[in-house]
Amino acid sequence: MAGFLAAGAPVVPEPEAKDLLRRAGIAVPRGGAHADPLAAAEGLDGALVLKAVCPTLVHKSDAGGVRVGVARRELAAEAAAMTAALAARGHRVDRFLVEEQAGAGHEVIVGAVRTPGVGWAVMLGLGGVFVEVFADVSFGIAPLAAADVRAMLAELKGAALLRGARGGAMADVDALISLVLRVGGENGLLGSLPPEVVEVDLNPVIVTGSGAIAVDARLVLSAVDQEPAAPARTAHTDFGRLFRPRTIAVLGASATGMNLANRYLAGLRSSGFDGVVIPIHPTAGEIEGLPARPSLDAAGLPIDYAFVALPAKIVPDALAAAPGTVAFAQVISSGFGEVEEGAGLERELIARMAAQGTRLLGPNCLGMHSSAARVSFVPDPPLSPGRIAVVSQSGGLSVDVLRLGEARELAFHSVTSIGNSADVDAAELAGHLLAEPEVEVVGLYLESLAAGRAVLDLLARRGAGKPVVLLAGGRTAAGSRAATSHTGALTGNHRLWPALCRQAGIALADSLEEFLDILLAFDTVDLAGPPATSRDAVLFGNGGGASVLATDALARHGFSVPPLPDDTIARIEALELPPGNGLANPIDTPAGTLAVRGGAIAGELLSLVLDSVAPAVLITHLNVGIIQRNLADTHGDVTGTIIRGVAAAHRKAGAGTQTFLVLKGDGRADLADAIAGYTRLAHRLGLPVFGTVEEAGRVARSLLDFQDRRSTPVAA
Repeated sequence: MAGFLAAGAPVVPEPEAKDLLRRAGIAVPRGGAHADPLAAAEGLDGALVLKAVCPTLVHKSDAGGVRVGVARRELAAEAAAMTAALAARGHRVDRFLVEEQAGAGHEVIVGAVRTPGVGWAVMLGLGGVFVEVFADVSFGIAPLAAADVRAMLAELKGAALLRGARGGAMADVDALISLVLRVGGENGLLGSLPPEVVEVDLNPVIVTGSGAIAVDARLVLSAVDQEPAAPARTAHTDFGRLFRPRTIAVLGASATGMNLANRYLAGLRSSGFDGVVIPIHPTAGEIEGLPARPSLDAAGLPIDYAFVALPAKIVPDALAAAPGTVAFAQVISSGFGEVEEGAGLERELIARMAAQGTRLLGPNCLGMHSSAARVSFVPDPPLSPGRIAVVSQSGGLSVDVLRLGEARELAFHSVTSIGNSADVDAAELAGHLLAEPEVEVVGLYLESLAAGRAVLDLLARRGAGKPVVLLAGGRTAAGSRAATSHTGALTGNHRLWPALCRQAGIALADSLEEFLDILLAFDTVDLAGPPATSRDAVLFGNGGGASVLATDALARHGFSVPPLPDDTIARIEALELPPGNGLANPIDTPAGTLAVRGGAIAGELLSLVLDSVAPAVLITHLNVGIIQRNLADTHGDVTGTIIRGVAAAHRKAGAGTQTFLVLKGDGRADLADAIAGYTRLAHRLGLPVFGTVEEAGRVARSLLDFQDRRSTPVAA
């Protein structure tokens, strides 16, 4: 490959590319290559395909370098005409590739592109107009398993064509899956390619009713960039000392003023941290009422956690200590690897920390919040210990997670900002947190696909024991690039993040609000039961139009709202409800019905429903404004009674149905406090609360997908 690259060839010549495919077990047409097209056609039968081979020709069809359906007697004349036409475009033909023409079938594109930090990203899509115009493609991260390829196929909008839609021919999907695995599966073609090959395009692959054959192959070449070797890291992984520190050193506090480190010291005091806090200052004897020490070496105690807010250039020397003195150091300072001129300083810092056995958070990060330890990087933090742990590459977003999460009543085990992740990274922390008995769900905010790949590898080893939720930064199509192949041009972060999450079994959120909603739902609901056998939903609420819109919203997330059985409707009618109800599903109940027995009718009705059907999800959507305005003065706390009734019906039905609440206002400002109170009530009863059915549907899909993955054995 290096020889072709040195000769200036942008791609591996197709005859040699086809040889590589054959050796990998990928079917290609019978053919030969020779300067004489008749010699190249020796032993071939039927209609032939004539292709020009020259080092400067990449897109052969566009330049007139391909003839299809050529008879043997026509080869010489067609080759002469092709040579002249290409010469007029500045191309010199070295030889010709002549192949037997493949039979008719479905055109599919299979490709792959090397992605920094990720490895090979494999693309699968329908060919022709579907890739040229509609970009109907799906991505996966190599190495792929058969289940991954099936999931990629399922994402294609035109996948039904392969199944013979509208009277078309059935494709041999198993043969296509086998071909994709021979490209990007364990021990596939991609693993054997030298680093100079950066893109692979098999376009088209012809899939018939009895096989799949790659009729065109393009392997794109590029010079190999030599990345600097990663610095050595210590093997110390006792993260208990990070999340439950007993001794904290603070570097950078002022003896005369108030800065970030001083505020951190004040926060430790006000939060009730009961361990030992040691300010480190070269000259001061006391800071914020605490005895100071001139250096970490002089602290006199092993340090579990060091908070460092110093200018970047003095951080390595300031953190120098005797081996084993400092377990974890968190560097808030910027000016390291996030800027070009700080990359060398970052490497020096990591190397020196590894030599003394210190693990580093950051640099360029806010550090660690631990509710149980009463340690935080925000003032007046939420400190009720919970089961949600979040790891974030962004410090500012970590603050948002804590503040907005507190408003949503999320209770955190920890929130850890890791910034540049030069040493301790997201995958390593996620591995520790998933093993912690106190943690039930892990949330990640990542901006680096490389960090995502490391998490994918972690979860591939661990399986789907606990849910992981991801909010990814940089998911726009701007990551796509001009490239020699279709695959390279269609590759972008907006496609790779979903592919990575699909393979890793991670719930991917589209916004911070959805991220928090999914975390809350995973923390609130009971996921111990078996997975749902359908994606059916029951909708119960007040407002006919709202129910119609809710049905549409659920359909967008893969749920159906089937009519209830006739006998179930008859049992509901026997409750002698006031007139004006719709009972088929959605179940529409006006305010007068909800008022029956002060709201207790809701629990009775839903118990009847769940006695006869087992939907995947039950969503109760209430316009709290209408209920409060029309019923509160005459019927008491109808909304609270309904919520308690829904929770009781859910408990009676068991964990087979996920039960959500949607609480809506009517625009009045004074209703917000009431809804906040009802939300707290619902959470105590194990019911997640959302502002719209759209949000509830999105989260329900994530929960059910997780249960499906956890119940499915890992497939080869």
